[in-house]
Amino acid sequence: MDWLLQKKERDKLTLKNYLMMQPLPMVPIKLVINDLGWSKYLVMNYGQALADDLAQLDQHELVSFDGTRQHFIVRPGHSMLFDELRLQYLNRAPKYHLLMALLFGTFETVADFAVQHDFSTPYVRELLQELQQDLQPYHIQINEAFVLTGNEKEIRYFFFRILFDYYTRQSNPLPTAAIEWAQTTWAYLKTTSPKPISPAIGLIVEFQLGIGYVRMTHQHIITPADSAPVLDEAADLPATTRLFLNRMRQHLTSSLGLSDTAAGYEARFALSALYAFGFARKEHFETYMPIETRLLFSVISDIIARELPAFFGNAYLMTHKLIDAIRHDLYTTNLRLVYFHSALRPEPNVDEAISQFPVYAQLTQHLMQAIATETSISHDTLQNTLFEDYFNTFITRLPQEEVLPIITVDLEFVDNAALGRRLAQLMTNMPGLNIILSFDTPDSADLVISNTHLSGSERRHLYLKASPTLAEIEEIRQVLHQITVQKFERFTGQTIPVHFS
Repeated sequence: MDWLLQKKERDKLTLKNYLMMQPLPMVPIKLVINDLGWSKYLVMNYGQALADDLAQLDQHELVSFDGTRQHFIVRPGHSMLFDELRLQYLNRAPKYHLLMALLFGTFETVADFAVQHDFSTPYVRELLQELQQDLQPYHIQINEAFVLTGNEKEIRYFFFRILFDYYTRQSNPLPTAAIEWAQTTWAYLKTTSPKPISPAIGLIVEFQLGIGYVRMTHQHIITPADSAPVLDEAADLPATTRLFLNRMRQHLTSSLGLSDTAAGYEARFALSALYAFGFARKEHFETYMPIETRLLFSVISDIIARELPAFFGNAYLMTHKLIDAIRHDLYTTNLRLVYFHSALRPEPNVDEAISQFPVYAQLTQHLMQAIATETSISHDTLQNTLFEDYFNTFITRLPQEEVLPIITVDLEFVDNAALGRRLAQLMTNMPGLNIILSFDTPDSADLVISNTHLSGSERRHLYLKASPTLAEIEEIRQVLHQITVQKFERFTGQTIPVHFS
């Protein structure tokens, strides 16, 4: 959603993202110029502006810029602290303010909006034309009365992504009436659940209810044409689900004056959103889904059960216990694929996934292609909706000793056994690796790490004289993954497209 930002702000975020990916804290300007293809003037200008913006937020320690020595100083490992910066850039963006004014219906003419924000009328017309073009991929239109039209589910999900991507940790931009209605409504509805509901789900639901309030109070109602129901209309639903639907219908008719029919549509949609974000789990509700959804779930489950053993060359991999665990983990993910897949979902960082866990990333890519081949769903949609959850599920659920080749590492630390033990602890806790450690078998090991130069050894060798730095730990991890990939390709015939630095 960063297309809402002004170009200079997007460029500063590009620079920030680049800097946070660098392995060392000192980043020379020459390196930035070469890697980003920017001029020296642009790098220095944006570098100083980025540092100034962070200083205004009292986050100057994250990235600092030394124009005299011509380098950046980056505090690594803190990329999650930039949410406030992105929100500041969003609030500076005229296009964002125009978009929210369209949602809230706060102007009737171009001149109205121009006066409200101290813009010229020609500039607002140009901005409006740009926004119309920007919204086309999301199938959202702006009519002559400055009303957002299109598929109502897609419109609401579009604004949910803005709130979720920018405002999760900060103030809610919706009107006070919408926020209060959402909070009151959720407090009333969540008591229908027999189990406690996490604050994270509560926040997501309140965002969705708040956006729904804004749209419903402007006479925009969800219909079956906008969103297929999660549950079969004819199913004999569980008591807690019926209670939720009944309460939601009653609340919508009493608080917003909706008709019984409109309230029924909205209640079903609210339930769909809840399920897609983890409100209900597979073992209780899959049988209540429409037949089309159950068939898609079955196809995906069959693909996973077939492709995982083939990919790893292990016909006995998929036990009933493992299949059930994977289905449970991926239930809400697959629901989102059915009901809320969208170009709005942020693209996963596949390159980083391949760098960190090459075998699992390639497995996930392989699954995306297999599902795309056997369903009518595009590869891009599958990638955006499924990749992240599938990738993490495979890392955490698949037993490493059954899917990854063994790597033997020998630790030879003369007069510093404690350093050897510390390295053993570090490597034991490295996920995505199947390591066997030894302290006295260098001739048979895949890798030898030592505090002495073993020039006569035919085995791969890393020299480490003192406690490892973060960069040295990363080097060890990369070497271990490189050996894993080489062995995996040799044993399985698969190709893992990864480049190790």
